[in-house]
Amino acid sequence: MYQNAPCLRYADAFREICQARVVESEKEALNASLVDSLSNATKLSELIDVWRMIGSECRAGGATELMDCGQDYKRLAEMPLKDMMKARAIDVMCSQWSGDPDAFTPLFKRLFKTADVSEQQLIVLVLPLLNSPERFLHVAAEATRTNIVPVFSAMALCNPFPQVYFDENQWNQMVLKAIFLGCDVNEIDGLHERHNSALSETIFQYISERHSASRSVPAAVVALCERALCKTSHTQLDAIKPELRQE
Repeated sequence: MYQNAPCLRYADAFREICQARVVESEKEALNASLVDSLSNATKLSELIDVWRMIGSECRAGGATELMDCGQDYKRLAEMPLKDMMKARAIDVMCSQWSGDPDAFTPLFKRLFKTADVSEQQLIVLVLPLLNSPERFLHVAAEATRTNIVPVFSAMALCNPFPQVYFDENQWNQMVLKAIFLGCDVNEIDGLHERHNSALSETIFQYISERHSASRSVPAAVVALCERALCKTSHTQLDAIKPELRQE
């Protein structure tokens, strides 16, 4: 398991952005009510009630240009206020939970399964904030297996959770799926830190198949492949690169 520093930085950024958005939108009273309602929470229904309250009091509009968060936290800054406050509610509930400690994790899994697509995205985005986030590895893995692209993207792109908590096989499967879906691999947190020879070899097979079919390959994918190829595969890649259509 990797150092948790990326998740800590992400959590700090989220809370800073959320606080600034709350003040900018004059929702301090709603935020205080949210915290009060979820202090010492013991049931999932308490979170659902708070979500309803947020939905009724927050517009569905997107974020304003409030602060320069850079590319790393762009997804957080672009969250609609309603979704950001719903994510904040999950964070508060997890930290203030006073029910059976062993009950929270299965409840959280049930929340993800029953949530709509928008809610699943914000659940995935909030995972790095939560206490002992490794408890929710099952939810993260499910998000990478889904056929719902926005949910997968929320897990795979600009999210430090996989970098810190996925094992090598989970990591490789996620990166490969991102490539197959046409995602920008440069948006994957920890892309270079977690890269490995097995992933390079599998990407090379993908590139070879695309080349044989006269189909293009993103230049970023080719560059990633080259990072840890064995000598034989590297020689083969060099041989097809002059004819390879790169985007």
